[in-house]
Amino acid sequence: MEYYSAIISFITENPKTILGGIGVLIGLVGYVFYWNNIIFQNGNKPSLFTWVPIAIIISFGFYAQIESGAMWGAAATGITALNSTALALYALFCKKTKPEWNDWVCFIGALAAIIWWRISHGLILPVIIVSTADIIAFYPTWKRGWINPFRETVWMWILSFLKFFFAIAALGAYSITTLIFPLCIALVNGTFVVIILTRRMYLSKRGFIH
Repeated sequence: MEYYSAIISFITENPKTILGGIGVLIGLVGYVFYWNNIIFQNGNKPSLFTWVPIAIIISFGFYAQIESGAMWGAAATGITALNSTALALYALFCKKTKPEWNDWVCFIGALAAIIWWRISHGLILPVIIVSTADIIAFYPTWKRGWINPFRETVWMWILSFLKFFFAIAALGAYSITTLIFPLCIALVNGTFVVIILTRRMYLSKRGFIH
C-alpha cells in the first residue's frame, strides 16, 4: 500500500513532469517507426542540407522554451532536436541530394532568428521567425505525402502530433515564446496526417495498389 501511495503522491505532486515524460515516450516510439522505415524498409532518405537547418531551428526553439520557463514542457522539443541532429548525421552516409527551395527557407530562417536574437536579446520575434520558416519549409513534405502517401510512416507523424499536446500541457509557464513553436509543429504534423490518410483512402478506392 505504501508503494502505491508513493506513486499516487508523486503523480499528484508532479503532474507536469508526468505529462512531459509521456510526451517524450510517445516521441521515442514514433522515432522507432521512422528509423525502421529509413533503414529497413528503404523509405525516404534524409538530406543533410535539409536536416542540418531543421536541427538548428528546433534546437533554437528548445532553447527559447527553456529560457522562458517551459521546464518539462520543453522535453518533447528537446528530443525532436536530438532526433533531427541524428538524421543530419545519418544523412552524411546517404546519397547527396541537391538542396530545394524549402531547404533554403529553413536555413535562412534559422540564421535570421539567431542573428536577431544576438542583436536584440529578445526571443519572441526569433521564435516567430523559426516557427514560420518551419511551416513553409514543410510544404514539399506535404506535397510528397500527397503524391505517394503509402511511402510515409504515418504512425510517426501521428505520435509526433500527440506528443506536443502532452508537451503543451506540461509547460511550466505559458507565453508566446513557450507556446508558439510546439503549436506550430503540432499543426504541421497534424495536417500531414490528414493528408496521408485522406489520400490513402482516395487512392485505395480507385484501385491504386501499394
